[in-house]
Amino acid sequence: MVRYLLQFQYLGTHFRGVPKVTPVERAAGFSAVEDALSDAFSHLKLAEPPNIHVSSRTDSGVHALCNTAHADLIYGDDKEPFDPDSIVHTVNRSILHMGRTDIRLMNCRPVSPTFNSRHQALGRTYLYRVVSGCYHSRLPIPEVNRSWGIKERLNIEAMQEAAKHFLGTHDFTTFRSKTPETWTKDPVKTMKVVEVRRASCFLKEHDPFCRDLEVLELIFKSRSFLYRQVRRMTGLLVAIGRGKLQPEDVCTLLAVRKIAAYPKAAQVAPAHGLYLCNVEYDETDLVYD
Repeated sequence: MVRYLLQFQYLGTHFRGVPKVTPVERAAGFSAVEDALSDAFSHLKLAEPPNIHVSSRTDSGVHALCNTAHADLIYGDDKEPFDPDSIVHTVNRSILHMGRTDIRLMNCRPVSPTFNSRHQALGRTYLYRVVSGCYHSRLPIPEVNRSWGIKERLNIEAMQEAAKHFLGTHDFTTFRSKTPETWTKDPVKTMKVVEVRRASCFLKEHDPFCRDLEVLELIFKSRSFLYRQVRRMTGLLVAIGRGKLQPEDVCTLLAVRKIAAYPKAAQVAPAHGLYLCNVEYDETDLVYD
């Protein structure tokens, strides 16, 4: 048995989140990221089907530029472990044969048999893309299901001022959504980065309908996040950019520490503009014994 760290990308549009779907959901044609990976790894013809443990669970519709997982590949007594590049090639070829073009295994490396991709993650970075001054229904095709279109021109300076109030260690109860695990997870999180910056559309230099659009990137980095925390923080920053709320309202909402206190003026940002960019580890934890 060899444990591997997997790094993979996906477009979340047609995935029902990360955890495997139920048999009823699967029969209805739904699938999740873990389903696609497990089906692809089955073509390696291992002694036992691998259990794939994904480090970061993203919602339906959320994308990943780099999510990670650990998986134990059991080869049997008469088989030598596969070369990591061969695993990547075989798995990606299997994904294509399955008719999927929205998920790719990018890297695979052997790690210690005690390595845990979720618990040993040092940080996670999320990106949210907003197109300012464009009705969502009029987004150019390269931006559809890749960003959130806002008809108003947003006040980026107000958003940048508000973002500073999120930095540091706070109780983020107001910025979480209810789940069965709501009351078992610590709401105190340390935000290392909360940044609002100007960016550009995909294919801006070639798409005539992208050239005049203003794109904003909202960057969030912490060791871990609460359920929908980034989307609620994004929704609040956009409401501030619209002038519906003020930058100092961030401090007030953090102090209230009540889920119900999240303002109606701030829509929870839709999933399709959100990307998991990276999951970081201490390199010493990745040493293969």
